[in-house]
Amino acid sequence: MFSLFKVKDGEIAVRLDEGLRALLQKVSEELREVLLVDDATQIARLYPPAYPDDEQLQSNYSDMVHDQLLMDRLDGIDKLQASVDDEVISIELADIWMNIINQARLVLGTQLDVGEEDAAVEEDDPNLQSKVVYQVLSHILEDLTSTRMTLL
Repeated sequence: MFSLFKVKDGEIAVRLDEGLRALLQKVSEELREVLLVDDATQIARLYPPAYPDDEQLQSNYSDMVHDQLLMDRLDGIDKLQASVDDEVISIELADIWMNIINQARLVLGTQLDVGEEDAAVEEDDPNLQSKVVYQVLSHILEDLTSTRMTLL
């Protein structure tokens, strides 16, 4: 398969077509909306419990970190959206892209109630379009991660 990213002078060249760039804009905006609604059923994979066996500790922990995590995620979305049309991104920006793309995958996976092995696409599936988006995001993330790893 064609690589969407390549290393160029210590940065990452982005070779996404218009459709993939538009998809990243759309799913990152949808992620923003889900984060702002703060529906625990949709964002459960983004906020796994730190203390699953202690409700009080978990509540205290959530109170302490939730707002900062939310602000960091919204800032990451802003940075991805501002750079999605760039032809070259920095290593730091690549890390932000990977983070936001993965978060979008986690939310979509929660909505579809799928894991990595359950995301097979069948033509008669009522969730066909969403599963295709999930797979496309997975491919983008895998390719960007592989490219990013060459810069370590």
